[in-house]
Amino acid sequence: MDKLKIGYVGVSIPSYFADEYKQSERAMSGLSKLAEELDFDLYAVRKTAMNAEDAEEARRELVANKVDFLMLENAGCSQGQQLIPLSKVCSRMGLWATPEPRLHGDIQIHSLVSMSMYASIMKTYLAQYNIPYKWFYGQPGDDMFERRFRVTVNALKAIKGLSQSRIGWIGGLSPGFYDMIFDERKLEHRFGVRVFTHELMEIVQLAKKYDEAKAGAVVSDMRGGASAVEVSDEAMNKGGRTYLALKEMAQREGYNALAVECWPKFQAFYGIAPCMAYSWLGSEDGMAVACEGDVLGALSMLMLNFLSPAKGSSTLLDIASLDGTNSSLQLWHCGVSPRHFANSEGIRWIEHPTLGRKAPGEPRFGVSGDQVFGAQSTTVSYVGRDGDTLLSLNSEIVEKPDTPGFAGTRGWFTQFKLNQEPIDLWDLMNTLTVHGQEHHYAVVQGDVSSELLEIAAWLKMDLIKRVPYRDYLQIEGANT
Repeated sequence: MDKLKIGYVGVSIPSYFADEYKQSERAMSGLSKLAEELDFDLYAVRKTAMNAEDAEEARRELVANKVDFLMLENAGCSQGQQLIPLSKVCSRMGLWATPEPRLHGDIQIHSLVSMSMYASIMKTYLAQYNIPYKWFYGQPGDDMFERRFRVTVNALKAIKGLSQSRIGWIGGLSPGFYDMIFDERKLEHRFGVRVFTHELMEIVQLAKKYDEAKAGAVVSDMRGGASAVEVSDEAMNKGGRTYLALKEMAQREGYNALAVECWPKFQAFYGIAPCMAYSWLGSEDGMAVACEGDVLGALSMLMLNFLSPAKGSSTLLDIASLDGTNSSLQLWHCGVSPRHFANSEGIRWIEHPTLGRKAPGEPRFGVSGDQVFGAQSTTVSYVGRDGDTLLSLNSEIVEKPDTPGFAGTRGWFTQFKLNQEPIDLWDLMNTLTVHGQEHHYAVVQGDVSSELLEIAAWLKMDLIKRVPYRDYLQIEGANT
């Protein structure tokens, strides 16, 4: 994938002291160090733009180098005429002010007032262009500046990653999952991501073609990565082959994530539950695989993967139960989560916890993962409504030895924050239900909520906002 490319230009007017205080030199040096650390490309205009003509020249240079984001520093007091051409460089901007070198005598830089003026011009004179911008204050090396800048870089890297991504949709949605129907045109328009369809039988045919040595080697690794194996050799063999088939298709087609219908076709066509294959792709290859054919879930997982420094993939879960006594929710799925979420007991390979369990004479279907998540911080998210909405929820996973949860991959989540604001269990359940939130939740290790909220702002997505619990009927937009 192409790297994020950030442009830089400093602006001033000659009667101030931008050059004397080496404003642009310091900015370029600091941004260069951050570019190396944060893995983005920097294109800097070396000459401080002192008038509108210089700004136009800088615009041409930056456009020719195809920058994704422009850091426009008010290196000194600047005029509105200098902003006009630079506002047309790219679709996202940073407006940057720096501190005065001294706080007495004649003013030297007058950067802050110029940045404030530029923000006002963007909202008034240039309002019809609707160009989103973020303000920055300080110097590279300052804690506040670097925190704020890192969030932006990480968010923009994820946005660029999504714009170059391909999702393989295999088999379609599982029956009745109407809340996850999507319009691929809207997803491509907002994110740039493209979705490509395949019949599930393509995976089954691929799975059957591998020789026993190749399949056996993968199964050996899968056995070695589990604390216990409680399924037949045949089920493990099919599960290993399914993993190889999904990985081959993803590599061959250049897919960054997969959404695969795991029931009922997989059982009809190949006699297995493919959960272990999804889990192994997530833990060993860092690939987002959404079960039940959930493309919006795959997109949500992929977005979290771009934001997370962890090697392994995020996971996709349901809200399976709640415990009002200690304000916690059990998030669970049938066995698809990567093993790096597990507590010290690790992951076990088991028969699927629900499929085939009540049909007389029917076999149980392997292979699923069984694990309890270890105590850890998480971010929970979902891209809903064809990309119009974004859920940003922080939570702590806690272990409950006396009530470890349902068989499958699961954890108890508590201490919730919605959009970085604490929210109690009943307000959260009310919010999700009144809003009609899609019933899948993408979960990643760590806190990436600042980056999520910034992505929502750049892409003009609506956040899921608190609807406080009440005893009367609440209809979103009417009495909430």
